[in-house]
This record gives sequence, structure tokens and C-alpha cells, in this order.
Amino acid sequence: MSEPFYRAVRWFGGRIFRHASDPLILHAERADRSGAYLLAANHASPYDAPLLCVATPRIIYWLSIAEIFRHPLVGWFLRGVGAEPLERSKVDTRTVRVIVRHLRAGRVVGIFPEGGVRSASDSVLSGGAMHDGVCKLARLARVPVLPCVVLGGEKFARWPRWLPGARTRWAVAYGEPIFPREEPDRDAGRSAMTGEITRSLRALHAEVADHV
Repeated sequence: MSEPFYRAVRWFGGRIFRHASDPLILHAERADRSGAYLLAANHASPYDAPLLCVATPRIIYWLSIAEIFRHPLVGWFLRGVGAEPLERSKVDTRTVRVIVRHLRAGRVVGIFPEGGVRSASDSVLSGGAMHDGVCKLARLARVPVLPCVVLGGEKFARWPRWLPGARTRWAVAYGEPIFPREEPDRDAGRSAMTGEITRSLRALHAEVADHV
């Protein structure tokens, strides 16, 4: 990643979103905590990551699916803003090592634990399941998970929503950090932590859903 490039993209994107939208950001101070953490968000739209970059005070190193890196220009841009490709079809030890290295260096890593864009009916926010990989990473790197809900990104699929003054409503809400459980039974610990993250995401959703 080039931090100046990331900051430039965030500044430019932030100006566009500010002119076209009316965001609601809740508990941003939780995301501004020092030290490493995994930012774990629901995933309803391809615009979720850009909105989180604009809303989050810290620089985010993203973990994303390998398929979108296959276009050379897209891959170059994503790597420039700190994204790492993850091969979902196998155990991707190289990417895991990179992510753990970022976390041990005190950085923030963003991840969508649902594994891809979900419809409203399939979302973890409305009863769907999430993968426990985020809990495995948290335990491996010994860092907390910060649950986060982002809503309204799908509205930007329609070009009028980008117009200055459109006041497109979207929201981001950050939860309290959830720390990995030090239990002898690792499977039980991951299951308990996954449940805790899921409950936090749903509570945050209830807090902001009526405002988007």
C-alpha cells in the first residue's frame, strides 16, 4: 500500500460522497481506537468498502476475494489502497500471513465475514450466517474484532444518486470491540465469538435501520 495514495483516494472520494449524500455515522470514536483490530462489516453492496473508507478515521487494509483482482487495472488500484486477494477455494496461507503481519504491526484490517455480497433476506443482519474466519484471524493475531454495519450503499448503483445535492442517505455504525476467547476448546470459542459478533451486528442494524 501507498498511504499517500490511500489518503488521496479517500479525500477525493469523500468530497464526492459529501456533495451527493447525507450520511449518518454512529460511534466513530470506537473505530478511532489505537492499536490493531479487524473491522468486520456486513456486505450488501459493492459500494460498502468505499463508504467504510470514507467513514473510518483509520487506514483500512482490506481482505477481498481474488476474482476481482484479475483485471490488471482493478488489481493495481486495489493493491494501491491496501487490499489483499483471498483465494476462497483453498487455504490461502500467503494472504493469512500478510494479514497477520499487518495486525501485528498495529494496523486495521477490513473483512466482510459473510464472504460476499448478500441480499437483504440472506444477510447476517436478518438471520443469515457469517463465516468464522474472522474469529480465527483474531485469535491468531491476538487482536479484537470491531463489528460494523454499513447500510445504503446499494443506492449508488443509480447514477442520479451521485448528483450534487442528491442527499443520498447512507449509514455506518461501529460496535464495541470483541476480543478472542481463550478457551481450551477452540471450536467452541470460535462459535461463541461468532455468535457475539452476529448479535452486535444485528443490534447495530436495529440502531440505524430506520434512518436510511
